[in-house]
Amino acid sequence: MEKALKYTFKLEDMSKYSQRLRHKDINWKIKLSALGKKIPDIKLRKKILIKGSHFNTLLKLLKNTDWSRTPVYHQFLRNGRWKHEDDCIYSEIELQYNLSYINKVVEGLHGNGDDDEKKANKTEISGVIDKYFEKTMHTLEILMNQLNMMYYWEKVRLMFIDETPTIGQVQKLMSRCLKLYGKIDAFIKIFKLIQMKEVSTDIDFTKIQ
Repeated sequence: MEKALKYTFKLEDMSKYSQRLRHKDINWKIKLSALGKKIPDIKLRKKILIKGSHFNTLLKLLKNTDWSRTPVYHQFLRNGRWKHEDDCIYSEIELQYNLSYINKVVEGLHGNGDDDEKKANKTEISGVIDKYFEKTMHTLEILMNQLNMMYYWEKVRLMFIDETPTIGQVQKLMSRCLKLYGKIDAFIKIFKLIQMKEVSTDIDFTKIQ
């Protein structure tokens, strides 16, 4: 312990953290720890963070969204549809399968089995949370970013800084991801309709000339 306290952090030590550590992670942790010392109440601390300039900026961006500059529109221009390009997030099919599995695990917990069976289910639920939570959160972040919804993403992320997720919350996060996939599909259809309208207008204008 004494040796660790005397250790001087060096530049080469960055490689130990660089794979998983991002600037915004450090930024938020520093802000939260500073506020944590002054405001020990978690709910009040989160309220102050949400009112911060970072959230105000994200909210302004959301309200003034230019859809021609959003990631989902660039997906449409590149592929003509939504294309799953990131192996680090769950696909729609994977989410449906995982959610179905988690629902069965939860049903087993509240079922009519004996105490040993319910105890085994509780252990399984803990493993399910560890297995699915991080990737589900990353999936939610990517999908929300596609629709310029980073204001809401930051609020969701902030929710789990001070608390451990429950199995019910993991279910809800997966359901949100599925809804976001549905919204992305809806936007792609809108972009296609607009494109068709623009093409037909150009053709009509050419005939007039």
